[in-house]
Amino acid sequence: MVKGLRGIFGREASEPAPAPARQPERCLSCGANLEGSRLYERFRVCHSCGFHFHLTAQERLATLLDAGSFHEDDRGVSAIDPLSFQGRQSYRSRVVQEQRRTRLTEAALTGTGWIGGREVVIGVIDFAFLGGSIGVAAGERLARAFEKAAARRVPVVLVCSTSGTRMQEGLLALMQGPRIAVAAGRHARAGLPYIAVLTDPTTGSAYSGFINLADVLIAEPNALVGYAALRALQETTKNGLPEGAHTSEAHLQRGLVDAVVSRPNLRETLAGLLDLLTGGGAVERGRPGKEGRVVHTPRPAWQQVQLSRHAQRPTARDFIERMTSGFFELRGDRTGSDDPAVVAGIGSLSGEAVVLVGQVRPHTNDQAGVIGPAGFRKAERAFRLASKLGLPVVTLVDTAGADPSLGAEEAGQGAAIARCMQAMLATASPTVAVITGEGNSEAAMAMAVADRVLMLDNAVYEVIRPEDAAAILEGGEAGAPDVAERLRLTSHDCLRLGIVDHTVPEPGEGAHTDHAAAAALLRRAVLRELARLRRKRGSRRLEERYSRYRELGSTRSWLRGRIERRLAHLQDRMGSWFDRLRGRAFRRRADYPDDAGIPV
Repeated sequence: MVKGLRGIFGREASEPAPAPARQPERCLSCGANLEGSRLYERFRVCHSCGFHFHLTAQERLATLLDAGSFHEDDRGVSAIDPLSFQGRQSYRSRVVQEQRRTRLTEAALTGTGWIGGREVVIGVIDFAFLGGSIGVAAGERLARAFEKAAARRVPVVLVCSTSGTRMQEGLLALMQGPRIAVAAGRHARAGLPYIAVLTDPTTGSAYSGFINLADVLIAEPNALVGYAALRALQETTKNGLPEGAHTSEAHLQRGLVDAVVSRPNLRETLAGLLDLLTGGGAVERGRPGKEGRVVHTPRPAWQQVQLSRHAQRPTARDFIERMTSGFFELRGDRTGSDDPAVVAGIGSLSGEAVVLVGQVRPHTNDQAGVIGPAGFRKAERAFRLASKLGLPVVTLVDTAGADPSLGAEEAGQGAAIARCMQAMLATASPTVAVITGEGNSEAAMAMAVADRVLMLDNAVYEVIRPEDAAAILEGGEAGAPDVAERLRLTSHDCLRLGIVDHTVPEPGEGAHTDHAAAAALLRRAVLRELARLRRKRGSRRLEERYSRYRELGSTRSWLRGRIERRLAHLQDRMGSWFDRLRGRAFRRRADYPDDAGIPV
């Protein structure tokens, strides 16, 4: 048996009788000799190839929970044969037989315990009991688990190995999906986290129901995961399934699960994730540190555009790695795509758990890192999770723009951008956005509508790339430097326009010269803004956010608007006058070359 198994159960739980020893001589996958393997004895994992053997529900609890912390709940909940189902073998007798064989009363074992010193309500669905199928009794136990977690205000951890609905209980079994879902919804509305661990196999209505309602999905390696059973997939696929299809690794690649974690590392991963999801210690609401006087670098706008695109400028991943002491990445949008142009996750920033969303732009060429619909949906997912759990949001903006391709359009690019922006505006927790490089148009704006907007000194925020604007206005990209000045896109311009609240200095000649120093300066600025926002009531902060974006760019009076229009007309006329003077001087130089002299 797994070491520490007897110590995992409290005195109030009934101890199972010792199971017969299971020591297969060789691994079922690679054939390695398992005699004396400590990894196999403790975790049922092959030391040679990493193959994960099945664990019973009791063994599973032993590998995850703090010793002696488990207390089983609802052991007496049962509903044997609610339909009096008749078959070749009596369903009632089969259930009783499974109870004796597995020493479980149902496929779902639920209770309370501790992981890394943090209380959780935990449920384990054991495939050994009628394929882990969900019937009336299992559904009631799982629903009660969510209700108990909501009452105790603790997270839910659900470890799944299931084939779906128990057909012998008919529609009553099918309706356990909504039965569990409504209880999970109440738990979610209480702002509490729910983590699901998918083991081999996890399929059927449970996967398409309450399992995919989890905030975070973690899977064990090479687990069979998905809605359809493997047999059903093989029947519908003419040429056979591709290698690795329908596995946890394939789901990770498409952003359908957030992480694939081997069993020996699972407890530590859950403990760290629970710390992050439950706050991990908030920044004190004391007086924020004073902001030093920021001295802007006097560079032309076009030069700042080039610096914002510098090949060595730190990316969002660089900043996140250096600013946080721990980071758990959320993968994908749960619809089958994972856009690498956006990174999202939960990290610890000076001891405070925050949701981080970054636009990852490789500075290899100007068009790299455009964001598709899946990237905006991933960001939207992160904003909604932050709002649910009350975690602050920090976004790092650096993008060449939204993907303008036909494929992106047909995948719902417009709706994805709009909903991403709306989700950030509606986030109930404090939000801070930072323009770290080149913030281009709608893609930047959708992830920068925050309570506080910061901007690195050499960053730029554009309605359109200067080259593109020059091509439209002047018929070629040669005029990009002049157009860049007129677009007012530098950090200094954005500060004067009221688009951003503060600028953040960069080390030396720019952030590209010292990534560590740039991250330290940014981290200090973000923490200062979060401390300021924490001091405000939530309702007041949301009202200020509404006023901020409601009034941006508005003219409050007829007189002010008329004066601004007259000044704009005057500037246009003066610009035309200077252009004519320059044109006349140029023609005179062409008519009278320098060596010929110019007559007086």
